[in-house]
Amino acid sequence: MKIKGVRNPAPKNASLTLSIAAACLAAACLVTAGCASTKKLEELENRNKAMEVQNAAQKEALAEAGSKIEELESQVEGFQAIGEEQKSSSEQEIALVRQTYESLVKDLKKEVESGKISIEQARGDLTLKVAEELFFDTGKAEIKPEGKKVLRRIGKILMKIPDKNVRVEGHTDNVPIGPSLKTAYPTNWELAAVRAVNVVRFLHEEAGIDPQRLSAVAFAQYRPVDSNKTEKGRKKNRRVEIVLVDKGIDHAKKVKGPVKP
Repeated sequence: MKIKGVRNPAPKNASLTLSIAAACLAAACLVTAGCASTKKLEELENRNKAMEVQNAAQKEALAEAGSKIEELESQVEGFQAIGEEQKSSSEQEIALVRQTYESLVKDLKKEVESGKISIEQARGDLTLKVAEELFFDTGKAEIKPEGKKVLRRIGKILMKIPDKNVRVEGHTDNVPIGPSLKTAYPTNWELAAVRAVNVVRFLHEEAGIDPQRLSAVAFAQYRPVDSNKTEKGRKKNRRVEIVLVDKGIDHAKKVKGPVKP
């Protein structure tokens, strides 16, 4: 039996409930979406700040690198200038040594042709090898009159190249000092040393060379230029060498592969 005039409220209430639920869900979604957006925005802002800090650091590093590059370029230019200056100076030095070599060869032509003196020149180096017989008697260290005349001529030419030091080297053969000379020269070391010193003293006292340019070195028999097994070889080994060296070099040059005694 139906009762007229009375309606069932259930459908309307259900529809309202659904609407409210939908609205709540939408609101919840909006809130969630809003929270997510805010979090995302914060992340982006933080990332942006980090990138700005990183960019600033990179700019600073680039600026520092640029400054270092400019400094290095300036140093390179300075080194190049020094290199050009040294090259020019070296070329002038070589030319002067070459001129000195030519002067010595010309002035000492007689001694060179007789084999008593040999003159070697390589770029900035110049060496005079003087045979014992020109300067000294066998077993003696006093310079002979003939040797003094030659030494004066050598000193006169060396005076014209003041930017070079003069090293005098005493060399002997390997024959031991005889009994009659042992008191004065116990070994070849003493004989070579006294000979070198006497030449240095003469260049200073008689030829007028600045003593600060001069040095004496003794090698005895330990820098042979030939074998000591023959008289010809021993004769070549008994010598005095006058070497032009750069100022500041006060040690004997190293000899590559010396001849075995």
